Amino acid sequence: MTEDPRGAPADDRRGEIASPARRLLRAAVGLVAPLGLAVGLVVVVPVGAYLWMRAVHLVAVACWVGGMLVLPPLFARHIRVASGPAADLLGEIEHRVMRHLVNPAMVVTWGVGGWLLWNGGWWSSGWFHAKLALVIVLSGLHGMLSAEIRRLAQGSPRYARFYIPLGVIGGILAVGTVLLAVVKPL
Repeated sequence: MTEDPRGAPADDRRGEIASPARRLLRAAVGLVAPLGLAVGLVVVVPVGAYLWMRAVHLVAVACWVGGMLVLPPLFARHIRVASGPAADLLGEIEHRVMRHLVNPAMVVTWGVGGWLLWNGGWWSSGWFHAKLALVIVLSGLHGMLSAEIRRLAQGSPRYARFYIPLGVIGGILAVGTVLLAVVKPL
């Protein structure tokens, strides 16, 4: 078992059952952080930086979706090894991928996406509404994967085969959003 810089065992940081107030705080931060980022970018970043912001958005989306595609196979492997050092290592990897890659990438994706929406004038476009619906479902999948990390850390996993379709669903949602954003059919 590894320790974090504060000396707490790694298992004490993962899988904790959060109080309702802590869950509410996490949800509020998850909603306010991207909105605050978008508003800050609208105020600070000039409209002429649209292509640069689009590039940042695409990189953030790649990190967000890529991380979410990696997690379900890790979950399945985690269940197959059941316990021991390998399970502890997989749990730590899952936690770090979510905390240091997937979560920040989602915040940047939503924040920069809000800036692009504001400056691109896509509010009334049908393709945008369809893309937004897919991204909301993708965000729900993100939340589900985050909950599964806590479930695995608590030692109450699902069946390994439960996780494989999650990666497929995430991939389909990602392809759908990319197609809508590039082709803009509606």
